[in-house]
Amino acid sequence: MTLLLLAAFTTGIVRTLRSGTKASCACFGVSTAPIGRRHVVRNTVLLALAAALAGTPAPTQAAGVLIAAFGALVGALLVIFTDELGTLFDDGAPRTSGRVRGSAP
Repeated sequence: MTLLLLAAFTTGIVRTLRSGTKASCACFGVSTAPIGRRHVVRNTVLLALAAALAGTPAPTQAAGVLIAAFGALVGALLVIFTDELGTLFDDGAPRTSGRVRGSAP
């Protein structure tokens, strides 16, 4: 059921991008960042993880539970802050192909 819901959300994002509609992603709270390819990539990674873990039994030992909980926390924080991490590494300059102007040969 989770896979179907996430696939529906991802399909909605792709359709919004293809239509050219400018919309912000409020997936994990209020955000002014526009929906972009990073949201599709994020959801695709989450779909792959959910599909891979669908038949995996839950860990039963205490150490395994702690490691899984820590990994889930780190992963959740990365997913929640996708927009902020994306804007952190995006300098806002238009992307060009080829050599950078003004660089030495």
